[in-house]
Amino acid sequence: MRIIELTKGKLKYLEESYRDYVEIDYLIAHRILELDHPWKEPEDNIGGGRSSIITKLQEQIVVRHDEDKQLQRLINLQKAGDRAIKRLDDEQLNIFKLKFKETNYYDWETIGELIHVSKPTIYRKRYKLLEILGKELGIC
Repeated sequence: MRIIELTKGKLKYLEESYRDYVEIDYLIAHRILELDHPWKEPEDNIGGGRSSIITKLQEQIVVRHDEDKQLQRLINLQKAGDRAIKRLDDEQLNIFKLKFKETNYYDWETIGELIHVSKPTIYRKRYKLLEILGKELGIC
């Protein structure tokens, strides 16, 4: 089995994915709202006749949700994030909370100081934390 090395770009993408995951419920709800209530240009024709098109609104909404790539990406991230969080041990979960759930915006060196590990050690732990999500997303 070939293991794919995570590049700087992939590591950055995985960090952003964890940030998105923390607020994934909001992001999904916001996207669904955008899909269900799209902005429409106001019509100039104020009267008019009846439409001859029979619409099935619920079917249209379901199809719109299924075909929307952004919504599907968010749903996939939610599932992968849930699986990744279940795989974290206690120390990794603590690091995840300090980095992504705290409002203090700790950098990796500060997190290392808070959990009393050296700079190289915290970056190894960071790599492993991001690798877990990467495996769940199919990146590595």
